[in-house]
Parts: sequence; C-alpha cells; structure tokens
Amino acid sequence: MFAEHLGKTMEVYIDDMLVKSLKKFEHITHLEQCFKILNEFGMKLNPAKCSFGVPSGEFLGYIVTERGIEANPNQINAFLTMPSPRNIKEVQRLTGRIAVLNRFISKSTDKCLPFYQILKGNKKFRWDDQCEAAFGQLKTYLTTPPILSKPESDEKLYLYISVSNHSVSGVLVREDRGEQKPIFYISKSLTSPETRYTMMEKLALAVVISARKLRPYFQSHPIEVLTSHPLRSILHGPSQSGRLAKWAIELSEYDIEYKSRTSAKAQVLADFLTELPLDDGIFVETDSTWKLHVDGSSSKQGSGIGIRLETPTKEIIEQSFRLMFPASNNEAEYEALLAGLRVALAIGVEKIIAYCDSQLIVNQFAGDYEAKAPRMEAYLLAVKKLAGKFKEFKLVRIPRGENTSADALAALAFTSDPELKRVIPVECISSRSISVEETENDNSLEDEHFETPKPSSGNESSSLVVTRSRIKSQDDELTPPLELPKRKPRRKSKDQEVPIKEPSQIEQSLPVDVKVQETIEDPDIPSEPEPRKFILKDNTSANDWRADWRVPIKNFILNGELPSNKWQARKLKIISAKYCIIKESLYKRGVSDPYLLCIFGPEIEIVTSEVHEGLCGSHSSGRAMAFKIKRLGYFWPTMISDCIDYAKRCKKCQMHAPLIHQPSEILSSISAPYPFMRWSMDIVGPMHRSTRGVQYLLVLTDYFSKWIKAEAYISIQDSVVKTFLWKHIICRYGVPYEIVTDNGPQFISNDFEDFCSAWGIKLSYSTPRYPQGNGQAEASNKTILTNLKKRLNARKGGWYDELQPVLWAYRTTPRRATGETPFSLVYGMEAVVPAELNVPGLRRSEAPLNEESNSKLLEDVLDTIDERRDQSLIRLQNYQQLTARYYDSKLKNRPLNVGDFVLRRVFDNTKEEGAGKLGINWEGPYQITEKIRNGVYRLQDLDGNPVQRPWNIINLKKFYC
Repeated sequence: MFAEHLGKTMEVYIDDMLVKSLKKFEHITHLEQCFKILNEFGMKLNPAKCSFGVPSGEFLGYIVTERGIEANPNQINAFLTMPSPRNIKEVQRLTGRIAVLNRFISKSTDKCLPFYQILKGNKKFRWDDQCEAAFGQLKTYLTTPPILSKPESDEKLYLYISVSNHSVSGVLVREDRGEQKPIFYISKSLTSPETRYTMMEKLALAVVISARKLRPYFQSHPIEVLTSHPLRSILHGPSQSGRLAKWAIELSEYDIEYKSRTSAKAQVLADFLTELPLDDGIFVETDSTWKLHVDGSSSKQGSGIGIRLETPTKEIIEQSFRLMFPASNNEAEYEALLAGLRVALAIGVEKIIAYCDSQLIVNQFAGDYEAKAPRMEAYLLAVKKLAGKFKEFKLVRIPRGENTSADALAALAFTSDPELKRVIPVECISSRSISVEETENDNSLEDEHFETPKPSSGNESSSLVVTRSRIKSQDDELTPPLELPKRKPRRKSKDQEVPIKEPSQIEQSLPVDVKVQETIEDPDIPSEPEPRKFILKDNTSANDWRADWRVPIKNFILNGELPSNKWQARKLKIISAKYCIIKESLYKRGVSDPYLLCIFGPEIEIVTSEVHEGLCGSHSSGRAMAFKIKRLGYFWPTMISDCIDYAKRCKKCQMHAPLIHQPSEILSSISAPYPFMRWSMDIVGPMHRSTRGVQYLLVLTDYFSKWIKAEAYISIQDSVVKTFLWKHIICRYGVPYEIVTDNGPQFISNDFEDFCSAWGIKLSYSTPRYPQGNGQAEASNKTILTNLKKRLNARKGGWYDELQPVLWAYRTTPRRATGETPFSLVYGMEAVVPAELNVPGLRRSEAPLNEESNSKLLEDVLDTIDERRDQSLIRLQNYQQLTARYYDSKLKNRPLNVGDFVLRRVFDNTKEEGAGKLGINWEGPYQITEKIRNGVYRLQDLDGNPVQRPWNIINLKKFYC
C-alpha cells in the first residue's frame, strides 16, 4: 500500500504507522497522501490511538524525536526500579530488560557478564558483590542513556571496535559538525572456541559481527573502521587463517576502509574506548618491537630453515622452508635470517630484534669476524641491505637451548613431506638468495634476494625465488618481473632444427622457481609466427600489457587505490578480498590450492601452450586444460574461456577430432503428388558374380507409389542408363519430371545429362559422401539386398534368378508410409498372388463366374483410385513429419556462413598413405564460397581452386584459426 512513501514520509510495521516530516508546513501534505491511500483501500483509523502534529512519538518501542532515537523512559524506569535479583528467574527477567536496551548500552556484554555467568550451566544461584556492583553500574549508566543519531543518505559512517577476553564490541557513529554521534552499539559474547582466537582475529570478528548486525547501514553507506591495528593488511595477508580469508570475502561486499584511530570527539565514544581496563584484553599499543627467532639446519636428508616471529602482543607467526639446493649449515643460517626479515618487511614491521644461535653470523654482522668466502660476503651484504629497511634492527646471539622452536621448524622442513597440508605450511625455496657466479666475479649483489636479470638477447638465464612475503612500497624492488618457461618452437623440417634449451618444469608448489631460457637466434632459420593472442572478456588482447588486470587489484591491496566510480570501487573491493601479494606478485587464494599465481599476457600464452601441446601436453580439452593449469598453481580471470578458445583453435586437435554423426540441419523430406513424377536412381554393386555374369543392379524407385524397377548388368555405363530409362521408364510409365541420383560417373556424364535435357527431365544430385541425400534409393537398395540374402543359401551366384520374385514380393506388400501396396497404387487393385491359387478366395472363385458384376466392380475401383491415392499421399506426408520430428530431436545446430573455413571429413580415397589408425579424421582447411541451400555448401581450397561438387554439412566441421 505505502510502498512509494516508505522510508521517505512514512514508516509502517504491521499496524503501527508513522507519518514523518522534516518541515512543519509539509506535514499536512504528507498526511493527505496517507489518508488518500487509506480511503482507496477502505481502511479506518481509531482516533483514540492516533496522535497528530507531535514533535516526538513512540515507534517500535523507541522514542523518535528531532534529536534522534531515544530509549523508552518506561523501559528505563522498569529497569531502574528493579530490585536486586533473588533467584534465577529474576536474573532472567533482568537480562531480558537489558536486551531491549542493548542498542543504547556501550559494551553491554562486558557490563552484563556477571549476570550471564550466573545463568551458565546448572549453577546454584549466587548473587555476589561483583554482580551487585555491575547492577549498580548499569543503573548509573542508564540514568543518562545516549541519544542515537540518524544517518543521512550516502553519508560516511565510522565504526569503532573493541575486544576483551569474553566479548567483542563496536559502535557505529556519524560525524555532525565535527562531533561524532553514536548510531548503534553492538556487543557479542564469545563462544569457547572464539575466546582462543588471536587478538587480530578477535578484531576482525568484531567487524564481521557489526556488519552482520548492521547490514542495512553497511550496504547503504561507506564505512570507515577506525583502529590502531593493520586489519586490512591482516585480511589481505598471505599467511592468514581460513576463517580470516572467509571473513575477508564476506566483508568485501561492503564499502569498508580501514583507518588509524584518532581521538574520540564525543564523551560517549571516549567512554566506549576507555571503559575496560587494560588487563581485560583491550589491545593498546605499548611497544612496537617484534622478535624474530631464526635457525637453519643442513644434513644428508636436505636443508631447511625455520622462522618464529613474535608480535608485540605475544602472537606467534611460524614458518618452515625446505631448501631445494645444497647448502652448508652457515648458508642455511643466513637463508633463515633473510627469509625471516623478508616476512617481517612484508607485514609492515618497523622495529625488530632478530635472535640467532650462529656465532659466525652474529659476529660477521657486528664486524668482529671477517667474511672471507665470496658466498659469506654476499650473504652478509644481503642481510645488511634488508636490515637497513627497518627503523630499528638488532641482531642478538642466543644459546641453542633458547632457540628450540626455530630449530624444530628447520628440522621439520627436510624431515616431512612438503606437500602435506599442515598448520605450519612446509614450502620450498628453489634457489639461493645470492648469485654464486656474480659473487665469484665481483663479490657484489645486484639485490639482496636474487640476481637481477639484465636485458639481453642471448641465451642467458635468470632465476627467481618467490617467498611468502609482501612489499609495502613499490620503490622496494625485491623481485624482477615474472618470466615463465618459453615453449619449444615447432620444427619446420628435419633439416631445419632450431637449437633450443630444454624448458624447465613447471612446479606445483609455492614459492616457484622460474627459469627463463631463450632460443639461440639463427638468421638462416625461419622465424616462428607471432604467438596466438588471447581475446579476453573485455575484448582486450592478453598480450596487451596496457590492460593488465592485476594492476587495479595490486594497487588497492598495496596502496588502497580505488576507482572514482562508486560501483567499480565496490566491485574491486569484493574481488580483492580473494587475492594477496607475495613478493610483489599477485596470488589468488584457491579453495583446493593455497595460492594461485596470477599471470597475464605472454605468461598466459607460455603456460597454455606448454600445458596443451608441450613436452608433457596431452592436447586436452579446454576445461580440462584450465583445471590442470589451476592445479599447477596459475590463475587469470578468463582462464576457462581462454583455454576453451585455445583448445578450439589447436590445428592438431581439430584434425584429429572425432567424426560427427549428429544431424546439423533439419530433415528435408521429398515427395511426389502423383505416381511416376519423381524417381530416385542408384546402382547396387558390385555383388557376387551371378551365373549369367552380371554383378550390378540399376534400381529406380517411384517416390509416390514406392514402385521399384531394377535390372541387372555386367557393368553399367551412361549408355546403359540411357537405354534403361528409355525402355523401362519412359516407354512404360511416361516421361518423369525429375530423377534424383548421386554423383556416380554414369549419372554426371555429358551424354546422360544431354539425354535428360532432351526429354525435359530434371536431374538432381545429392551431395558427395552423403547417402541420406538420396534416401529413397538407399532404402530400396537395402530392402532388395535383405530379401536376396534371405533367399540365397550357399549358392550366392543365384541372386539373379531371385531378383524378380523379390521385386514382386516388394510390390505386393503394403508399405508403412502409404498404407497401400505399390501395385495397388499403380494399377488400382491388388495383384493375384500364388497364395490365392492354392487356396482360392472370393475374388478367385466367384468373380470369374459373373463377368458383368466383376467388370462393374473393376470400373468402380478405377473410378475411386484418385481418392485412394490422395489418402495415401496424406499418410505419406504424416509419416514424413513423424520421421522429421524424430530426426530433428537429435539435431545440434552448427551454423556455417560464406567465408568460414571448414575441415572436410577424410574418406578411404583421401586418407594418409600408410597412416592406418593413426591418420587424421579431417582434412583441409577449405573456405565456403557459396551456400546452395540449408546444409549444402560449395568450397574452395586455400589456393582458390574450387572443389568440384557441393558438400553436405555432415561431412564438414568449422575450422578455427
């Protein structure tokens, strides 16, 4: 009823209606609109329950005024006048009255915690001093309850969050003329598992609970979460827990920003932020120094490193790495320290103390020991460069006994399966953090983590170690651009072999080691064509680096950059919740796989070509290839569609594709309105040579009556066909209008075409290699051969003697299509068969005795022959419709147009010599030059030479290039 006014001038809840106006002079107009709707629906109001023109009023249990939403005084008085509970029932009544006022009470769960503990389990009632104190504090608080404000449309709102050992709380506020006013207070007690969450997880939970409780506000307003903790980095971090990833996706629906908390601008908010003492779990930043324990270990089984990072709030981050290269104990210790520092930098640590039990490393860093070996000098330089990125850094040596945790993590790396999913993930570092070759030459490093590749056209190679860390500044270039293995180019011939290096294997684990190997250029060798371009969903080529889909996501995660458009920004936030940055590379969090490396442009071409047709490629289908790429650890948004397109355009896959048997065009039926108008003609043979030396049959079938005329010959040339038509068709049944035949040489010769043209006979040819185009002839051939085989025993040469009895049996048998025998449709009556001679019927015994009556009956039959033929024609058309309906039910449309490239089915005369079962199924490509009719096309090869005959679509397949 009031849909167009709800939220604007009216609020309705069941039978409670409120008409509201911001300006006094508008109120009469709004009331008139309400009364008009009430009159339309015949509704009446009770004057005793109506109030008009009031500045404030009660709605849904709250007092609504121009200042905002206030608590109902009756509800507050009911609580304030309540005595201290004396039993469980009264405690339940107390919590019920508090629940009504929850939205006005800051941190209501913490204030009511003593009451809730009384109601837990089957405890005996005990009202102690703590309960009485909490009861008194609540009464004091509710003597001056806060007034909740109403937000304006599209106004930015602010969320303050707080956590304790037993609850999470929040308050949603708006800013009005520099003053922050509360909109809603939220509080939730923690379950037993939730109390064991880390501080960061509790803070994230507070945001999630607030979003669920205040969903309408979060959906219609941009929200700023004000906190002194790096919540956004934690939610988008690579080492987050499963629940954090789930919460990040859930919160991505809303327009949420995370900002540092400033001073509160209202006393009620200051109370919210300072009510709980520090020992109750309020996280206040006192010391921002982090502690890092590292250790490396090397043995015959392998090498591993372990890091243990401790936050200022005593939270622990543990990580274990397996070294995929031989390393000494000292090298492993250095790798552990470098990995730990990279992780610390990735999560934004500024002050850190590193603890190590290696005397050599600590003293070399302090300058007490000299790094003589080139590797040690390179490692030392790398550590110093990383240490310089912190505001405060200190390296301390500790006894081995105080470093047991990191030592256990290092041992875990090379003693357990790195593929095993654990709480502490075991991953791999595939190459050294220093370049051995470079240190031997000039004892210097281009970068503290890896050798920075320089532009080169030679066959140089570079390596990259991707670690689980994130870089905050784009100026800190810790990793080069990602390059994947290049595919081996196809060889032109045995004499033209391109010398290449073996492509490196794509690793399934993260981090990955990526080797770049280039082919040796030779001016005498023809260059390969440009790699196929992928067309993305936004019609942008994947090789176009200007449209890198990863850039907006990385900019948002690293710098918080958003598009100016509101909805694009919201969409980007939702998408970015599923991604994280690891060593300046974008990774997507998978469901079945932990992290998927996001790739673009040439990287997509390299991965898809290697997986589809590389050394280990299986030319799999598009979807299978996409899932295989995902299992290898790669991702891009249009992966499935691009892989389907790539597999669809693969020439080898198209050449060896299965043959097509499913119809692609609707069935076109051919019929004739009267006998002997249209004939189908075909040759059967060669058959077993008969006793008279013949082995071929020339068969013609009338489309209307299904009458078959056939003769046997030793061989059949165009002259034989002309003689047969003249003697057995034209001279006996008249000149036909049309003859349908295939493309046999006897039927397409110039002499035969001239003969038909002289007699005014229309010649229609079916398409090559498509017997269904002359289906009537094929059906007749099948019937003749089937009956001949049933009449013959071991003497196969006697088929000629059985031909006429077979034809007679066919002509005197009713056909399903017409419901009549061919003989009766031609001559108007049924033929006398041998059965009537052996057992005389009425026609054989009585009719000859009365010739006059018999003649009269024959005349009546001949007079009604046209009616019978018309009925047969109707039955024939119904039969053809049923057949077409069944045929068309299996149809799969494959539209082809002029200009399209197609492949043609390979037949025995066109298959590869000596290929056997390994030969291709399709040849070509050819180009369509003309559409004769539906499903029939004229072709030409790539040189422009036309194919002699048109081809049916059942033998064609679209070629994608």
